Amino acid sequence: MDADILHEEGVSGDEFNSMELEAGSSRADILDGISSGGEVNEEFGRANEILTRVELDLACSSEKLVNLSVLTMHLATRETDFESFMSEKDNMQVESMEKALEFDLLSGILDSEVKELNKFMEHLETYIISSREAISSFKHLGETFFKMEEKLLDSEESLKQSRNQVSEIKMQAADFHRILSCLHGDENRNDENGVNVSEGDRLSSGNTKIKMQTIEQQRHILRMLEKSLAREIDLEKKFAESRQIEEELKPRIYTLEEGMVSMEEEMMDVSERLFEAQNAAVVFMGISKELLGRLQLAQFNLNNSTHRETELRSKLEESTVKLKAKESALRTLQSSDTRLSDFVQAQVDTLKEKLTEVEKKFILADSEAFTMREKADSLEKQLKESELNLSNAKASLDESREQHDALYSLINTLENDTADLKAKLFEAEKRAHNAESKCKLIVETNTELIEELSLLKGQDLTSEKVEFLEMQLKESEIRLLNAVASAEASQEKQNMLYSTIGDMENLIEDLKLKVSKAENRADSAEDKCIILSETNAELSEELRFLRGRLGCLEASLNQAEEMKMATARDIGIRTQLIANLLMQLGMERERLHQQ
Repeated sequence: MDADILHEEGVSGDEFNSMELEAGSSRADILDGISSGGEVNEEFGRANEILTRVELDLACSSEKLVNLSVLTMHLATRETDFESFMSEKDNMQVESMEKALEFDLLSGILDSEVKELNKFMEHLETYIISSREAISSFKHLGETFFKMEEKLLDSEESLKQSRNQVSEIKMQAADFHRILSCLHGDENRNDENGVNVSEGDRLSSGNTKIKMQTIEQQRHILRMLEKSLAREIDLEKKFAESRQIEEELKPRIYTLEEGMVSMEEEMMDVSERLFEAQNAAVVFMGISKELLGRLQLAQFNLNNSTHRETELRSKLEESTVKLKAKESALRTLQSSDTRLSDFVQAQVDTLKEKLTEVEKKFILADSEAFTMREKADSLEKQLKESELNLSNAKASLDESREQHDALYSLINTLENDTADLKAKLFEAEKRAHNAESKCKLIVETNTELIEELSLLKGQDLTSEKVEFLEMQLKESEIRLLNAVASAEASQEKQNMLYSTIGDMENLIEDLKLKVSKAENRADSAEDKCIILSETNAELSEELRFLRGRLGCLEASLNQAEEMKMATARDIGIRTQLIANLLMQLGMERERLHQQ
């Protein structure tokens, strides 16, 4: 029992040292985190963590106090036993030395544990002071701050009670040391007995007082733990509500992100359109500049033409003034008449050549347009044929897929049938095995009956017993024959099942071959469909190109016709002009001859 107590106290002391180190390190970490600053929620969480650690440390210290009070009571009982033992005279030296050594060892353990507990409480007191400093920054939270301050006050009260209990345990440990030193002295035994009785009464009263204080402290700690548990439940509820709000906000955030993505895409489209518009504006600006240059050039030409017109008018006036030189003018007119007739003839010839060239171009364009129409018609026919082939290939592909599905369903049914047949085969084999075992058993019983019958015949027993045994032998032979027949029937049934299973497997293999062939045909049909669709796309592209070319040719043909009509009109106008000039020349010649 003493060894158990020593082991318990040693373990608790190690745990207490580890708790003290952990409390110091956690306190330093938390205070460093709070002093370093951060968000308000993180500081609030750290403050709650500080309070929970304080409560846990107080609970550990209270448990330690309970263990030390138990050890103190144990030492008090050992003290009374030791005093009663010392009062006796027998076995004085050896056993008294053992008891004294044991009492001294336990009192030393009590002293060391009390010192460690006192040191831990000093650390805990500084920790509570630093916690109060850390919590003082949350006065603006109101009710939460008051709850945290109430927790700190409860912790301080429980720490005060624990310090009182530790001081009482210290006093009792000092009494134990004083009693131990008195017991080792040379004082009178009667005086020692009186002192021990008075001190035993005082220790018993102290133990009862410690028990009462530990019970009150445990109740106080339980109330504190209940309050902290309620606060933790509230915090968990708030955390669950925040998690629920977060889950509710997630789809909204997702929709907002999608909207942002769509807005970004729209912005990209708008920026692309803006870039295209800017490019178009630049192009239009260049075109407008070019047109402006052309307009300026036309304006310059117009100014030149007006200037020439004024010059021609002045020259005309000068020519009218110079009408006096009529003879010279007549000669020059005759010469100019011949030159003009030659020029008109040359112009007529060139216009006729241009007209023939335009007619040739028109005929060539018409023939080319006719060939293009024929080619477009042939391409449309090829396109219709390819579409028809594509529809046929798709229909054959659908049929092959239907056959494939039907074969797969048939294979599945056959596999299920083979599984059933295998199960039946297993049952038949089992029955055959049972029949064989029965046959063996009947043969054994038959041999036993024959042996017994021979023994009975050798012993000259009654005929009734012999007949009874012969009847049993016949019955066993009949059962043997029945078992053999059933075994043969089960064997035949097993052979039939094996043959049906083989047929089923062959049929499944044939169906699998058909399925593979159907899959190959489906793959080839799909390849044909792909090829036909590609050729269809190529033909449609070529048809589109030919239609565009045909439109261009028709436009050029119309343009050629317009050019032909324009040249014809130009020729008519020029011939009319030439005729008018010739008439004017003739009239001028007649007038000059008359003059």
